[in-house]
Amino acid sequence: MRILLINKFHYLRGGAERCYFDTARILAGHGHDIAFFSMAHPKNRPSRWLKYFIDEVDYEKEKMNWRGKINSALKIIYNFSAQINLEKLIKDFKPEVAHLHNIYHQLSPSVIKTLKKYNIPMVMTLHDYKLICPNYNLLARGKIWEKSRPDKYYKCFFARCVKDSYLKSLICVFEAYLHKWLKVYDKIDAFISPSRFLIKKFKEFEFKEEINYLPNPLLTATIQPSQETEIAGKYILYFGRLSKEKGISDLIKAYSLLKIDCKLVIAGEGPQKKELEIIARERGLVRDVIFTGYIEGPGLWSLVKGAEFVVAPSRWYENAPYNIIEAMSLTKAVVCAKMGGLSEIVEDGKTGFLFEAGDVAGLAEVMVHLLNLDEEARRKIGERARRTVVEKNNKEIYYKGLMDIYEKITKKYKAEK
Repeated sequence: MRILLINKFHYLRGGAERCYFDTARILAGHGHDIAFFSMAHPKNRPSRWLKYFIDEVDYEKEKMNWRGKINSALKIIYNFSAQINLEKLIKDFKPEVAHLHNIYHQLSPSVIKTLKKYNIPMVMTLHDYKLICPNYNLLARGKIWEKSRPDKYYKCFFARCVKDSYLKSLICVFEAYLHKWLKVYDKIDAFISPSRFLIKKFKEFEFKEEINYLPNPLLTATIQPSQETEIAGKYILYFGRLSKEKGISDLIKAYSLLKIDCKLVIAGEGPQKKELEIIARERGLVRDVIFTGYIEGPGLWSLVKGAEFVVAPSRWYENAPYNIIEAMSLTKAVVCAKMGGLSEIVEDGKTGFLFEAGDVAGLAEVMVHLLNLDEEARRKIGERARRTVVEKNNKEIYYKGLMDIYEKITKKYKAEK
């Protein structure tokens, strides 16, 4: 089968990209012909399809004149370059099915209209809440924000729910109303969610389309630690993006209450890094909290393998974060906030421990409990964690589920011809 995979980034930026690339690897491993459509970027992975990618659209640029801002805003609504380039790719590759991941803003729903024009069946994996709210993570100024449901997008503007900005909120509100009025996403033939929580939340927002539950695959063979880690002694680990919704400041504050001979290692980069370093310094933890910066590959897996346990203190409705299942695959117990899809992944007391999001004292208590467990008890938790991931996030189960969805929608198209 010829399968076109579409995502706005073609380098490993987050969980959506991980799923995008792993899906391609699994499909190619079963003999399918794969093509990619994305956006140009210096970090992009090699591909013979790069010539079709659209020029980079960077909404994070601080220095941009008004003409640039207007052009960027218009591309959020409809990117004509994406339409033109995608048409060229379609004529070259002739896909039998298209699998979309994150397309909004940079690629825009122009890709949906183009695929529909050429009668190509479409599947979309949902990685966040953008289809039901202008604010993709349902979080505003550090707190869960759901006041736009159902379809009351205008409230997002008054609450500045997009990056605490009236202008950015206004653009995203207009985008949401326009795409709903045009029924853009109604043209998608099947939706996939890797967590049941996201499906439940979409239903609460009165999303009408059926969503298929299919956990993300984990290619355990690619998770191979190197021989050593540069961190000496005991340490607790957080790894991932350093941003406010991840709750890392709660972790540092909880760690400051422990009074134990065990470091806290924070691996990753992000907009909150300087603020987190200040919090650690103000609490006298400069020597105890280690910021490693971005690490990937065997070095990261070695860091995970050597940790006492991994913490995911999120304050937003996580969908199905890869860092949790990666840690569990390396037999690590995980301490998670009881938020979103996290409590679907971690079984409290069995494969890890849960605490109420934002409860610093509660997080500290859970960490102390886990540190005080004997080695055998911790080993059993880690083994159960790995078994859970191997069974639930099995790549062959994922492949079968994906093919069932692909075949179902392609048969429908053939029947209609």
